[in-house]
Amino acid sequence: MHGNVVQFNGVQMQIPVAKTYIRPDLEDILDSEEQLLWSGQPTYGGRFFQAVGTEKLCHIGFFWGAAIMWCTLPLVYPEARMGRSDAVWVYAITTIVFICISPRMAYQRQYVLSNLVYVVTDKRAIVCRRGKNWRLKFRLYVFSCQHSEAYPYSVIPTRPIPSLQVATLISRIQLKPLGFGLSHPGQPPLWGRIGEPVVFEFVPNAEELREMIKTCAREGNANSD
Repeated sequence: MHGNVVQFNGVQMQIPVAKTYIRPDLEDILDSEEQLLWSGQPTYGGRFFQAVGTEKLCHIGFFWGAAIMWCTLPLVYPEARMGRSDAVWVYAITTIVFICISPRMAYQRQYVLSNLVYVVTDKRAIVCRRGKNWRLKFRLYVFSCQHSEAYPYSVIPTRPIPSLQVATLISRIQLKPLGFGLSHPGQPPLWGRIGEPVVFEFVPNAEELREMIKTCAREGNANSD
């Protein structure tokens, strides 16, 4: 264990802090001696038609799956046990399911990314997510991890804008105060299988933020010595 970083199955994990606020000010979130260095939001994916990652592949797959399926209709013999009229019903229901799933995926991704705010201070990387609790009342869920020299902050080449991984958690349960957390349909299928990544998604200055955080971690470690 090194500071707020632990080793788990060969992967370095963070020890997080999660808090919930009703009507917070910035002064409530930051410590008294903490300095705000940067704040921002995902610059892509926060609109309904801005599909990203796996979600985009699903939309394409639904479209071509439905198209190929309907192209096979002339190959179905009308006299067969499952005739052409039966196939039309099956194809129509399947197409309707595809049409219903696609907007749902887009809405979930839009809802998550449009309600995120990222903050970097001289001490912590912070993710703020606005969402509803079990009483359907809006709250601000704030998740933070202290900067650490031991953690390998990495820039993820997400398209069309890169992302910065600022923490890896042992389990998604650590994000439980965030409700459904930070997950959305645009993330890869294996996302979170080995540790739960906490990412500043779609930030154009990801490399600059990475160097800023690493510099703060080095300075903080030097001051503590």
